[in-house]
Amino acid sequence: MVVPVIEATETANKNGKYPGYDGYVRGRITTSPFKDTDILSVTVRANEPGKAQKANQLLLETFLQRMTDLSRVEQTATKNFLQTRTDAAKNDLDKAETALQDYKIDNKILTPSDSAKLFTSRLALAEKEAATNRIEMGTAQAKLNAANSILGGSGSSSADNRTIQAYNAQLAKLEAERISYLDKYTEKHPRMIELNDQIAALKAKIQEEVRKVAALQAPSDNAVHQRLVMSKFQSEGELIAAKQKADLLQEIINQNNQDLEQLPAVEKGYVKVARDAQVASELYVMLAKRLEESKVAEVMTPTNVQIVDEPTFPEAPVAPRKGRTLLLAALLGIFAGCGIVIAKELMNRNIRTEEDVKNYLGLAVMGSIPDEESLTRAMEVHKKTEDKKPGFISKVRDYIWKK
Repeated sequence: MVVPVIEATETANKNGKYPGYDGYVRGRITTSPFKDTDILSVTVRANEPGKAQKANQLLLETFLQRMTDLSRVEQTATKNFLQTRTDAAKNDLDKAETALQDYKIDNKILTPSDSAKLFTSRLALAEKEAATNRIEMGTAQAKLNAANSILGGSGSSSADNRTIQAYNAQLAKLEAERISYLDKYTEKHPRMIELNDQIAALKAKIQEEVRKVAALQAPSDNAVHQRLVMSKFQSEGELIAAKQKADLLQEIINQNNQDLEQLPAVEKGYVKVARDAQVASELYVMLAKRLEESKVAEVMTPTNVQIVDEPTFPEAPVAPRKGRTLLLAALLGIFAGCGIVIAKELMNRNIRTEEDVKNYLGLAVMGSIPDEESLTRAMEVHKKTEDKKPGFISKVRDYIWKK
């Protein structure tokens, strides 16, 4: 996000290299939040006012585009997966319908028997459920891969949360019970309706729990990252449920195939091609509908980030501050000079006074002989004092003292 800004506003050196990312971010970009709001102020420094404004504008535009891409990454991955599967389903449908039509013509079948229709519906129901489950698994895997590619491994797995694990286990049991009734009841049977309601309610609980965990474990407070972590957890749970359903559905399909072998050859062949055509048709319709929904979701995906105020042109440079620099230099010079003088005085070991003799040598001082310069200076001071006439204050003091 910052690299394009550097390349657009900075000049490369002789080796063709631009300023480093870390140094640019630390030295040029400053962010500060407004108290009790979600507003963030972004400041960018540069050598020229126009360059600073341009860099700030590019930084905000790049950030908004990045947030939009992150918000749409799941929808794009889902759309691409559904687009591929829809194209494949259309080809399968064309082949299945052609095979059914050819089989009817070759075997002169105008109207299939009631038993063949019933057996075809039974087989198609399980095959459709299995095909739908494979699509759910592929969609969940595409969303999981997209979330992991953006998050880069941050955020824990849903397997680390016991509550989500327990909910997924309950969901697996309900799905298994529902699948066991596929060859017995239709979707309008009271027991199937009850199971579908229980599954929907449990999925809502899982989604709510995932939302709470994602809000705590997201790598930042950004809503986009929280949504990615939430999608990751949901996709992991969907994959687990889909894999368990796949095993159960395969058992039902194997049993149906064994029952199919008991039919007469002509009727068996018709059931196979009719089943393939019916499953392909329903699967293609479902995929086409989901593909259109994913396209709309990709376009309509919003971002919570918007620019409140556009970057302004700097009226005055923020650095260097000459007055502050001069004041700091003066204070530093005063403190440094005083420190040097004090240090020299403390480190001076020369003997200059009677106290130094007592302190350093531990000897008693019997007397001292002043040097000629000190003696001359003392005599001059004494002479000036004697020659000086006493003032009024001195006379008053002497008079009072005598009294």
